Amino acid sequence: MQFTGDDIDALATRFDKKLQRDINCLEDDDRSTRKRAIEKISSETVGRRDQLNQDELQDLFKAIIKPLLKRFSDPVEKCRQLSIKLTSSFLSKVKNYGDILPYLIPCVRSRLATPEIVEPSEEIRLQLMKLLLNLCNWCSSNDLAVYLDDYVAIIQRCIVDPFPDAKKESCNCIIAYANLIPSEKFQLQSESLIKPLTVSLAHQHSKVRIVCLKAIGVTLQKGSISPLNDILPSLAQRMLDHSPSVRSTLTEILANWMMNLMDRYSYFHKILPLLLTSQTDELPEIVELGKKLYDKVGEQYEKENEEELKDQLDYENPTLSSASRPRLGCRVLVQRNFSKILPALLRDAADWTVISRIKSTALLHVLLIHAEDHVTQHIGSLLPGLYKACQDDEKVVADQSESCATVVGKHVHPDIFVKLVLNAIKSASGGGGATATASSLGSCLRVFAAMLKECDTEKLSSHLQTICSTLCHRDICMTELLPCQIQLLHIVKAIITNAGINCKPYCKDLFKILIYILALQSNEGLHNQIEETLSELASCYETNDRLHLYKLFMRDLLTELKGDHGIWVSSSPERYVFECLLRSSGPVVGQMLDIAIPILISNLNPEKDPELRLKFFTLFSNLLVNANMTLNSEGTFIMYIEGVIADAIISNCVWKAGRAAAAMRTAAMSCLWALLQSGLATYEQLSDLLDEILTKVKSCIDDDNQSTRLISCKVLHKLLQICETKLDADALHNLYPDLLKRLDDNNNEIRVVVGKTWITYFRYCDELINYLQGLMNDDS
Repeated sequence: MQFTGDDIDALATRFDKKLQRDINCLEDDDRSTRKRAIEKISSETVGRRDQLNQDELQDLFKAIIKPLLKRFSDPVEKCRQLSIKLTSSFLSKVKNYGDILPYLIPCVRSRLATPEIVEPSEEIRLQLMKLLLNLCNWCSSNDLAVYLDDYVAIIQRCIVDPFPDAKKESCNCIIAYANLIPSEKFQLQSESLIKPLTVSLAHQHSKVRIVCLKAIGVTLQKGSISPLNDILPSLAQRMLDHSPSVRSTLTEILANWMMNLMDRYSYFHKILPLLLTSQTDELPEIVELGKKLYDKVGEQYEKENEEELKDQLDYENPTLSSASRPRLGCRVLVQRNFSKILPALLRDAADWTVISRIKSTALLHVLLIHAEDHVTQHIGSLLPGLYKACQDDEKVVADQSESCATVVGKHVHPDIFVKLVLNAIKSASGGGGATATASSLGSCLRVFAAMLKECDTEKLSSHLQTICSTLCHRDICMTELLPCQIQLLHIVKAIITNAGINCKPYCKDLFKILIYILALQSNEGLHNQIEETLSELASCYETNDRLHLYKLFMRDLLTELKGDHGIWVSSSPERYVFECLLRSSGPVVGQMLDIAIPILISNLNPEKDPELRLKFFTLFSNLLVNANMTLNSEGTFIMYIEGVIADAIISNCVWKAGRAAAAMRTAAMSCLWALLQSGLATYEQLSDLLDEILTKVKSCIDDDNQSTRLISCKVLHKLLQICETKLDADALHNLYPDLLKRLDDNNNEIRVVVGKTWITYFRYCDELINYLQGLMNDDS
């Protein structure tokens, strides 16, 4: 490019004539010449020690801008770099840009805003972006507003630049440009920036993600807000970002939107869930930041709606006031947007991704804390969501859902939730024709237990009878599933803790539930908890002795069980409960023999299932081991001994083929041995049955089963000790061959026991000796 004579003359009068040659050398074909020319112009103008004044620099820059901008596309990277640097130096020192920008901006656009990358050097692209950013600091709003289309086109392309630093500078340029020009102008093109910004939100560098978030924050605040709906999913993902800096930056941006965004009231329900998510963060610092910023949002909301909220501000509920309670503005914001937020949140709580379910239930807990009793009108849709979330395989999700239920129980009146939850429990247990499902019953019980924890004691008292009677239903309290039983225990604990002595009228139902849980589970840890809960329940009667409860309620429970004891099988829940009552009631069982013994005898009928009889023989034997502290604690068991031996034990000693029958004979003999060993049976009680007993014992002594033979020998030994000399000669004579045969038994232990039996046998056989001598005398 050649300058006119007037231009060169003008320059010659102000600067050295050799500068004219350097300007012309900018067009030279030799790369070195062009490079030296740029360096020389720089050193003689902006790089001079004796600085030129602003007017001189302005005139000179105006004269050389066109050839200098042409070097922006120089094939040599160094020339491009130096020309951009010189241009930036001039721009930083001049004040009038009106004659410069019409040439500069289009030139930069031609280098950066093309579909394909024209500028191959990452550093040069970054340098050009810095030039545009600096223009925002040097120029006025009027200067740059007319170049909105150019700026947007350049930034759109550079936001998706593969060079991370260029991305960051592009975002900084958006922030600076949006803050510089009027909002009404920026709104015309702001929407076109959101898509490339959203793409860069997923960049691997956290610093890029941070500056993208800041750019989005300014773009939506200064420009059009309509793209907010499209960008929300991407912002939600950033709330889960692994970088704490990204999450804290987004929290600040969201809070700023809540306070300063145009038409923000229309978008509260969209921004609010994201902002409150910060209060569920894993880092305490971000949680604290989220609470602090939301408190400011609430404070501003109170001021903006002061007249509307005046009464609520003046008459806060003193029973709920506490340091941890959110301020009124924060609560009202949630309450007024809760209906719009809840449906989507419940859907996310059932999402297939674990992290979504975790975050959704955590956010729900925060929302419920703010919503307080406002949640009442949404209880119908909330409870099913909590039931489902409490079934989640992920422990964190289930635990957070339980916490949500606790908050609901604290603020919702029992008149509302008790009936709803009890109906759900009945349905889940199989009541009303529905099919029982373990997971759904367990989750309903878990939600109910959580809701009762902090429920108002006075409001709950009128519902205790309904609650206790419902939970006592067979389909509910007789469940054998550990998760359901654990939750039943928690419900009982919550009722005892909440109602205290007021639950005394319902102690029978609570005792029944605890006994059923105790009976149907073998978990030792659970048993310990039940024992503790029984002691707490006994405190309603001003005692910590749980046996007092057995004295009060055991007879009624046994009476209930007696109704269908004839159809029990070994797996019947009632059988477990009966066994539990007899085992755990200690000396109290001695007061219940009139009910317990008939049930025992009935279920030891030889026609009953062998497995069932085996269970009852084991129970009976265990009780007889310490009979004075169980069956005979009242000294009345001796009244039942004859019936037990005749109807329960001897009848099961009859020989039958098969393993089951063999096992039953062993069990029957073991029970008889325990009875004789207890010392309760005397000769007078046994005399009427002695012949039949000895017949069955003699049969079992010769049994194929080794255990049966051993126990039968022990029984015979004990019978001889009890009868002493009262046993007649015929009976002793009939025992002789069987005892003699056992001396040849292949089991050492049996032979030892038989040896001891012989000693007892001869000790009490005077009558037999006399009998034999008489026979001998008769023969002679």
